Amino acid sequence: MVTDSSIKKQKDIFKTANKYQTTMVLLTFFPTVLIFMSFISVVFIGNPVISNKILHTSFPNLEILVNKYSAWLIFLMCMFYLLSLVVAFVISNNMVGGIGRIISELDEIIAGRSKRTISGRPRDNMTQDLLKRVNVLVKFYVENKK
Repeated sequence: MVTDSSIKKQKDIFKTANKYQTTMVLLTFFPTVLIFMSFISVVFIGNPVISNKILHTSFPNLEILVNKYSAWLIFLMCMFYLLSLVVAFVISNNMVGGIGRIISELDEIIAGRSKRTISGRPRDNMTQDLLKRVNVLVKFYVENKK
């Protein structure tokens, strides 16, 4: 069952990507482009005009297969490409989505505008372990800041 809050959360993943997530998305983007280009080359090789001009030969069985299913191949390539980008955003948001907020909260503490400890997102195991140690430092910093 899809609720309004789950739809809003999915939309926020794409609007609030931080620089750490961007790096992770780019790491998955380039292999995806390589795969996409490989599929496109299969379509070009399957086209007899293109394969005769470039390779000076043709591949009849591949031509028949590609010509028969070319629309489906292109549709599947596009869907695979879009799916990999969505998965990259979701994975990167789950892994490093909270780091941008943690950094801004640390900046607030350093500037003296906040004295509270930093909490992580629920089920965010990567930052929970880090925040236990950071909060010890924050508490020490707030108590000893002049």
